[in-house]
Amino acid sequence: MASARYSIGIDLGTTNSALAFAPLVGNAKPEVLLVPQWESLSALAEQPTLPSFLYLPEEAVAAQLRTRNSGAGEWIVGRLARNRMAETPGRVVHSAKSWLCHHAADRSASFLPWGSTDLAAEQKISPVRASALILNYLRGSWDNRFAAAGHPFDDQNITVTVPASFDAAAQRLTIAAAEEAGFPSGVRLLEEPQAAFYSWLEDNNANVIWQGAEDGDVAPRHVLVVDIGGGTSDFSLFELRPSAGGPIPDISRVAVSDHILLGGDNIDLALAHLAESSLPGGRGQVSGAQWDRLVSACRDLKETVLSRDGAPDERFVVAVAGRGASMMAGAQSATLTRSGIERLLLDGFFPACDPAARPHRLQGALQEWGLPYASDSAVTRHLADFLRERPRVDAILFNGGSVGPAIVRQRIREQVGAWQNGQVPLVLENADPALAVARGAARYGALLHRHARHIGAGAAHAVFLEVHSHPADAMEDQPPALVCVLPHGALPEEPFEIAEPPLALRTDQLVRFQAFSSTRRDRSHAGDIVASDADLHALPPLQTIARTDETPRDDASRTVPVRLVAKMNALGLLQISVVSADPALARSWPLEFDLRAHDPGAGTSRKSVATVAPNAATQAIDAARNRIGGAFARPGSKPVKTSSGVLFKGLEQILGAPRSTWNAPLLRALWPALDERRDGRGLSADHEEAWLILAGFLLRPGFGVAGDDLRMDALWRAHDAGARFPGRRIKTQEYLLWRRVAGGLTQERQAKLLSEEIEKIRAGKPSPELVRLAGSLELLPIDTKAELITLFIDHAAALAEEKRDCAPYLASLGHLLNRAPLHAGPEMVVSPDFVDQAYAALRNLDWTRPDLLEVQTLFLRAARVVGDRRLDVPKPLRNLIAGKLEKSGVPPLRTAKIREFMPIQRSDRVSMYDEALPPGLVFGAAHADVEA
Repeated sequence: MASARYSIGIDLGTTNSALAFAPLVGNAKPEVLLVPQWESLSALAEQPTLPSFLYLPEEAVAAQLRTRNSGAGEWIVGRLARNRMAETPGRVVHSAKSWLCHHAADRSASFLPWGSTDLAAEQKISPVRASALILNYLRGSWDNRFAAAGHPFDDQNITVTVPASFDAAAQRLTIAAAEEAGFPSGVRLLEEPQAAFYSWLEDNNANVIWQGAEDGDVAPRHVLVVDIGGGTSDFSLFELRPSAGGPIPDISRVAVSDHILLGGDNIDLALAHLAESSLPGGRGQVSGAQWDRLVSACRDLKETVLSRDGAPDERFVVAVAGRGASMMAGAQSATLTRSGIERLLLDGFFPACDPAARPHRLQGALQEWGLPYASDSAVTRHLADFLRERPRVDAILFNGGSVGPAIVRQRIREQVGAWQNGQVPLVLENADPALAVARGAARYGALLHRHARHIGAGAAHAVFLEVHSHPADAMEDQPPALVCVLPHGALPEEPFEIAEPPLALRTDQLVRFQAFSSTRRDRSHAGDIVASDADLHALPPLQTIARTDETPRDDASRTVPVRLVAKMNALGLLQISVVSADPALARSWPLEFDLRAHDPGAGTSRKSVATVAPNAATQAIDAARNRIGGAFARPGSKPVKTSSGVLFKGLEQILGAPRSTWNAPLLRALWPALDERRDGRGLSADHEEAWLILAGFLLRPGFGVAGDDLRMDALWRAHDAGARFPGRRIKTQEYLLWRRVAGGLTQERQAKLLSEEIEKIRAGKPSPELVRLAGSLELLPIDTKAELITLFIDHAAALAEEKRDCAPYLASLGHLLNRAPLHAGPEMVVSPDFVDQAYAALRNLDWTRPDLLEVQTLFLRAARVVGDRRLDVPKPLRNLIAGKLEKSGVPPLRTAKIREFMPIQRSDRVSMYDEALPPGLVFGAAHADVEA
């Protein structure tokens, strides 16, 4: 690779992205690259910023662009995409950056545009892919200008900015997006507030902060950077000290805020709520694509209103498109005033508050779907919390589009002054805030290349690993402690080796490692043991097997003494390794933390779930396995007659407990004996029926216990082998088996099961068991679900009118229309329009009839509010459904989840996640007291 000539700084923003560059030789100031992009379908424009929106055009539009030799890829990035958000929101991806830090989502899964029904599942993209497409577009724009001159992008020195609050997982995903975009190795990350400060330092003398000070005053000064963009609010505190070596002070970044998903997107949403409340019928009536269009219109309105001054009574009209032929047809409009908009901005997002104020936090469970926006929208309360117990602020540098309005900057400055007994900080100004981060990143790269002085900034977060009591210790039920592995402020490539306290690693079995980070624990040193508290935030967990060179043994108590080695590499990424301290075993195991989804209740809370063992004695389990093996063993002569009833009764006697009390580890412990006798199904139809029944019982619900994916692979081999005694009897048991374990089936396997049976359903001749199985397949494609729903609504309504059994159809519809599936994500939830369709078909029935009781469960699931406008049924329809249910005897306590949003609790989830993986790290011996 040729030597680099330029330092490139890229601001990968939530709303807008930008690229700036500075020569590595000389002192020329950074320039901003003008990015060519479609302004409309007929006009190209060069702009300094690239809106972080991606639009997948309809075929006619794509063909039109192709005829213009635009060179555009499948997805259109930039201004055209942003403009299309108001017209076709279901084809536009936005806020991809915000998704990168959402641990409850699989950031590598393709679900964007979020909640869209306009695109097929295979057309959607992941947050990582969306970020990569934006980065790749900037890369291509650079090469279009500079590659021919011999300075291709891949040869340059590249820095990408991230929020200072991004944790190790979000940082690593940003690097993954850069790699997917074709960026060269060695891309470094820089915190956005640092980049903004670098940009200010480019044009200003930092000593201005001591202006007016008495002679001899060399006390350190502190600069607060308030960076509020489209998706996040980021606060950083910098300390400046006069330098003995010259006029430029020594600068270090001393604190960053926790991740706060609160910015311009939230203001857009709040304005949309305000506009909706002025419509006839009030809040809750706008949903789906209609809501997306309203939010987009409010985004444009916000930028118009806040970009200039005007009279308080100035009025603005926001159009709300109709919903077609459904209940809420007809376009409407809402009128807002400037004073109302500014009041919402100041009172809702920047209210005056006490210095002791803390952000309000939701009690109980949080929403599981959608972006995890801060539960308190008051930026000032978050800022007060950040400045708690920190030095006085002498100056403020504002950055980000959301602090552009003068009234916002003035409110924040006044607040900080009030918290400091009237000592109002100096305001520092960047000439062009929209481009400051990209410019600052380019300058930073140039300073590093020249080995010039730069801001000192170590690790923004202290990192801790969860450690449990040793398995042989009598204190096994004690809550886990946390060992600091990377202290706050750790310098790049500075290694930290933790040999004390003594630690041990569970080997040769699947275990879990749980890491936490904190921006507050700035006094913890490597090796310190601390207790968990609210200042610690869980990172996505790691599940792995630490293999030794020896033959793996099924021994849960097997451990190896270890030490930990951690560092932050030059790119800003966390690296942790577990190193054997046993002289006889020279091994090291790097910990690469899982960056995909995790269940908030599955081992990532600060109250860790204890390891669960089978609730039966080892001797009894061995005897039960032998009983299963004997039931399906091939005898020397005539097969021994068997049945599931006889087999269950014998197992209950051996285990000394009824089957209803067998816990998940016990059920899974019995599975190998049944799996080994898979061929025993061929002994007789009775044997095959018993085998299928027992398999479904032992493996239900197909997920939730370590190793279930391997067990489901083994069970699927029985499917591939086919039935040994084909016929209605065995087919019924197969339906029941797959319904019981549906949660553990991959999307491909669920689709395979239905494809084998779909013609029976289309012909109107499915068995009740097949109908119920179809409903349990929650990972089916949306278009397949739509077909099933339409068929099942028609059949259910017709059967109900004839007073024939329609319960299987109603039960299946309850799953297919469910707003909060048990084991599928929101991208698998069908449009609320289908709930409207079901209600229209079933509303005239008597829901109190004993044969129609399933309809109550159906609508309690189908109309539940989950807090996502794309998924929630419109409020007028929800009220009709709730009223019908209450008249049918359903208590208001149950219908409350239809009328208003109530967070989904763990108790709402029928799962087996209580059976957690054993922790990977345990204490090896008596250890020091836990630091408070």
